[in-house]
Amino acid sequence: MPCPSINFLHVQPGLEMSQVARSSHVFPRHFHDDLYAIGLMRQGASYCLGPSHSEATVRQGQACLINPGQVHSGVPISDDTISYTMFYLHADLVRNMAEDMSRRPGTAPEFTALICDRPDLVMSLHGLAQALAASNGLARESALVRTLGDILGAHGGVKSKSPEHAPVLVRQATEILRSNLEQKITLRAMAAMLGISQYQLLRAFKRQTGVPPHVFRTQQRVERARSLIRHGMVLSEVAQATGFSDQSHFSNTFKLYTGATPGQYALLP
Repeated sequence: MPCPSINFLHVQPGLEMSQVARSSHVFPRHFHDDLYAIGLMRQGASYCLGPSHSEATVRQGQACLINPGQVHSGVPISDDTISYTMFYLHADLVRNMAEDMSRRPGTAPEFTALICDRPDLVMSLHGLAQALAASNGLARESALVRTLGDILGAHGGVKSKSPEHAPVLVRQATEILRSNLEQKITLRAMAAMLGISQYQLLRAFKRQTGVPPHVFRTQQRVERARSLIRHGMVLSEVAQATGFSDQSHFSNTFKLYTGATPGQYALLP
């Protein structure tokens, strides 16, 4: 039998993720005082409340949503191993997200379903796991706000209205994303400038431009880099001037969007 593996990632204050593969571990009944736990089953199936509650089973392609203080377990339903991803979110992070979405103060929300089988939400959780493991900055922040916001809207009773004057707000957002490309910008800061929630900003921006804010800003950086290269700037200076974290990141991203490395592009007639 393949050896099990587990990898923990402390993403930011209030958010941890674990990736577990080929596990047969049985968790006893337990609870988390101040944590929401979201489990994404990648392979196999597990009882969430123990074998006596067969209806509370999370299977491959589903997720389980556990509230703070909710007693639960983790028991594989057969001798087969299971692979899954767990997201642990502090209650303050979730409450702040709910207040930002609804634009009013309130108590921490409560998940109304134990098992989530909506394909769009499950796919969003897969995307979040990838973003937390492989990206940072605006891309990671956007993935968390989008996924958690969608889940709170579907299974947490948190409502978010479309902002008034959305086209104007999106135009203002694009101006922000085009400026100061060498500097980092956060979704939270942009939303505060525009007077809307982070979730509203993400949804309105994607609806009108077809891409999320971090992709738009990356494309702006690449276009600016093309211009600087054509004007003869040294490639290492181009990477710094357009806000890429290092030369490798710059080269890989530039090639992704242009089909050529910065060095190859600089040699074009």
